[in-house]
Amino acid sequence: MRKSATALAVVTALALSTAGASAVTTTTKPTVAQKLQLQYLVEEEKLARDVYTYLAANVTSQKFSNIARSEQTHMDNIAAILKTYNFYNPTTARAAGVFRNTELQKLYNDLTTEGRASIAAAFGVGVKIEQLDISDLQKMATDPQPADMQAAIALLLKGSQNHLAAFTR
Repeated sequence: MRKSATALAVVTALALSTAGASAVTTTTKPTVAQKLQLQYLVEEEKLARDVYTYLAANVTSQKFSNIARSEQTHMDNIAAILKTYNFYNPTTARAAGVFRNTELQKLYNDLTTEGRASIAAAFGVGVKIEQLDISDLQKMATDPQPADMQAAIALLLKGSQNHLAAFTR
């Protein structure tokens, strides 16, 4: 958690120092829609972590356990923002593979079934997850938002791009 908090603080400082040069402006508090996006995002990061943890145990590639740890860092970053604004975190006290969002629950079930077929299928699942994350993060990044949220989204986007590259090499 300390590493993720430090990384988030650095990225937040960078976002604050470059906010004037950015095409995306910042606001002081997330809107209701952004609150819902953050809650979805933390569950989406949980989906990635849980699927990769499952695949690490069932397909045996070190990439999955390494990236699962990174996804936990992503969850911690978003959880910190949820806590900052006193927003409910839907991942708190949820077991691995259990989601509040029914679409993410179905996706988890489908992806773990698909991924356990072979190492190639598992890497394909990794690609699907990261492409979904990148798409969602890019959409969120175009909206005006608080600097801490903007910084976290940028950090997660870079991480997802790195994860996608790891699954495609």
